[in-house]
Amino acid sequence: MAGNSAIWRDGTEAASTDKIEFNSGSTPNDSGNIMNTVVDIPTGIAANERPGQIDKLQDTGVSGVTVTVTGTIDDPEGDGSTITHRFKQWGLQAKTVASTFPKGRFGLRLDDMAEFDMTPNTVKGYMLQNISFTRDGITKGKIAFTAILRFNGDVTNGGAEPNDGGQYEW
Repeated sequence: MAGNSAIWRDGTEAASTDKIEFNSGSTPNDSGNIMNTVVDIPTGIAANERPGQIDKLQDTGVSGVTVTVTGTIDDPEGDGSTITHRFKQWGLQAKTVASTFPKGRFGLRLDDMAEFDMTPNTVKGYMLQNISFTRDGITKGKIAFTAILRFNGDVTNGGAEPNDGGQYEW
């Protein structure tokens, strides 16, 4: 684990050969840099219309967990396009593998936000929903990227409410 964050595909991070590490510091050609991460956990709210009164709202539970990672790829020409090519491959290929990763085949490690780390398996995983690149014509030698990962599986870990000691560990 050279960098403080990583996205990988299929299995554990240690065993994966299909991985991008971020913020490794000494070798920006082999790594990207994460500038920010946004986690969105929206709740589904159903509105039951009540004419002449305030609508009655109903909590229907969490409707998803989305992690948006924004960063840069330094020296995209010098790195042989390994990061951009890997992201491109990931975007074009299947996001699940029926027998081993039916919920999503992507893993995530964020050392400074470990609550959202995940190693994919048969009951949970991240799916790469979107990858976008921005090449700013003024800033040479750098490509910005945004990767959106969506959690798929049981968010409760089959567990208790947080007040009952549940940790929601993924």
